[in-house]
Amino acid sequence: MTIMNMEFRALYPDELEKWLDHVTHVFTGGRQYFSNHWHNDPWRDPEGIRIAVDDGTIVSTVRVFIRKMFLHGEPITVGGIGEVSTRPEYRRRGLATQLLKDSIQFMESRDIVMSSLHGSQQIYSVEGWEKVPRYYAKQPFAAQKQVEWDVRPANFDDVAEVERIAAIYDGYARKFNGTFVRDDIAYWTEWVRAESPSAWVAERDGSIEGYISVVRREDQLTVEEFAASEAAFAPESGKQLFEDMLSNVIAQLDAESLEVVYPAPIADGFNAPEINEYGSAMYRINQPDALREPFDSIPSLLHNQPPPLSQGIKSHHIFWYTDGY
Repeated sequence: MTIMNMEFRALYPDELEKWLDHVTHVFTGGRQYFSNHWHNDPWRDPEGIRIAVDDGTIVSTVRVFIRKMFLHGEPITVGGIGEVSTRPEYRRRGLATQLLKDSIQFMESRDIVMSSLHGSQQIYSVEGWEKVPRYYAKQPFAAQKQVEWDVRPANFDDVAEVERIAAIYDGYARKFNGTFVRDDIAYWTEWVRAESPSAWVAERDGSIEGYISVVRREDQLTVEEFAASEAAFAPESGKQLFEDMLSNVIAQLDAESLEVVYPAPIADGFNAPEINEYGSAMYRINQPDALREPFDSIPSLLHNQPPPLSQGIKSHHIFWYTDGY
């Protein structure tokens, strides 16, 4: 069967179960993972799921996650490319390439300024996505129960608390490039809640000043995301809050110390003992005229912040794992 015999189009709403069958067949993540990514997404749109159909069977798909991200302190529209999947017997026929082209047309029709994805395959670079490094710091932290803040698990059932976390996040995330905008509270109560089983807040004098989400794997703790209030950020870019929260969380996890991996742009991370480049983020500019600031390249656009947002660090580029697709 050649590509000429395929039907390329958007998913029909009544085909959702068939699409879930497809991605579950191709990937190993399990059906619930993909179901969560659909049902917990307040911006879900079946038009954003592009499919190749052969004789009534979905054989290849690409999903465009409709989002906004912060760039130079302001939100811009972005299309996240995910769930790129082709049945094994249909691979090497150009289906994914055709669906990527179809996804670009979809994003252009929606005036989506940029696109992001996580991968490094040539199939993406050929269609205009460019790799932008993400830097991570790594260092040990010891448990400490007595810190300046009261650190406890986040309560996603408390609407007022979620709104406070969201407000802190919005102010903090604007300081970086690539962080997603979360301006729908349902995204917090559904998506973030499901993706953050170990989320914590830091309170002082009854007011939440910090938020962190972590994942523990044996003796290593990975910071999925972090946010600090303006008051907590002012001294040393929130370093004390970050370190106090981690030390207290480690104590509550009944560990003496853990190796912590976290985005180097936060909390003075570029001065940590070890800095590595992890993961592959790629970006494509769909509408260059919509960008306010001039730029030399896509990496420079993401790494740099204009005054007064610049923190004088190597890179301001962050993508929180919690928003992964």
